[in-house]
Amino acid sequence: MFMRVICISVGLLSAAAVAQRPCTGAEIKRAEQESDTLRDWDAIYRSYRRYDRCGFNADAAEGYSESVARTLVDHWRTLPRYAALASKDHAFRQFVLAGVNATLDLKDLESIRSNARFNCPRGAQSACADFIRKVTAALQEDASTKRQN
Repeated sequence: MFMRVICISVGLLSAAAVAQRPCTGAEIKRAEQESDTLRDWDAIYRSYRRYDRCGFNADAAEGYSESVARTLVDHWRTLPRYAALASKDHAFRQFVLAGVNATLDLKDLESIRSNARFNCPRGAQSACADFIRKVTAALQEDASTKRQN
């Protein structure tokens, strides 16, 4: 019995160590390369889960932001899939919402806000409200930046 407890403990510690291993340079490069090519929620989620421990650098963050925007603008009807993923994984929800920011094209931001206001799919009301808030904040940030320049 004692050996079984030790084996289970060692196994759990090994699994935790693997889960916490730092990113390699190759993994960071792969995250950067794929970040702007993802066009559906499952692909974005898989990539996020694969590389979230890497602490996305600016290039990868900008790429993921573009993937989020393209998915929202070009594939709005898939929003219920995002809502399902986001309801199960709060960190993923925060990751996606962080991608809706002032770096996005203004037309994309307006499209996202319009769809969230007027074409919100059944069961995705919380997600739509989140996107309206994020787009409004991004547009305000963009306007403020333009006033300062």
